Amino acid sequence: MKTAILLIGAGEQVSLIQDVLYREGYEVQRMEWSELNQSVEPSLLHINLIILVDREEGTKHCGQDQKLELKRWLDKGQVIPLLVITSNASPQFIVEWLDYGANDVMEEPIHMTVMLARIRNLLRVFANATPEGEEVIVVHDLKVNLRSRRVNRAGEYLTLTPKEYELLEFLALHVNEACTRSDILREVWGYEYAMNTNVVDVYIKHLRVKVDKGRSVKLIHTVRGIGYMLHDKN
Repeated sequence: MKTAILLIGAGEQVSLIQDVLYREGYEVQRMEWSELNQSVEPSLLHINLIILVDREEGTKHCGQDQKLELKRWLDKGQVIPLLVITSNASPQFIVEWLDYGANDVMEEPIHMTVMLARIRNLLRVFANATPEGEEVIVVHDLKVNLRSRRVNRAGEYLTLTPKEYELLEFLALHVNEACTRSDILREVWGYEYAMNTNVVDVYIKHLRVKVDKGRSVKLIHTVRGIGYMLHDKN
């Protein structure tokens, strides 16, 4: 699954940023300030980062009411990094944005390579952060959040079906342990006996596509004659 960025703002500069993000392989959702009140909670959008372009072209500078509205909206969901791009980078303006929850502020004119580097840095920092009260299992660069049931690898959130998540959670709870097919069937599907089914093998195949495909370090391993293991390379 691609890393998803929510781009808030209007005007030619916002369209240019959107094109750059697309070319870099990001999934981009675009929103204007007028749509913020009608939008769903940020946690339901499945976004990894927000970029807000606060400039004169296409929209007025964001006032305190708009900043408060954004803060209230962000507070409804999980912690999501916020990068603000602005044509007004006075010290007071930057302090206001940081106080309202921005994690980084860039002044225009922006260099796209610098913007992309800051995006990668924010994604790295937040991928490695665990919110207070969360229960997270970390296996190499894979994180399984037992409370929210959200999974990310190297900062990229993975879209799993409920049963795929339950299978991955079981393997994560027994990291570096060989799990038999019968144990997996009993704990994940509730079957007392293995029966004549390859359901475990089918779901492992699905998980490998989402967790390991295209990555140099493979975490899901076959234990010949036994079953499967989620293996921490560290």
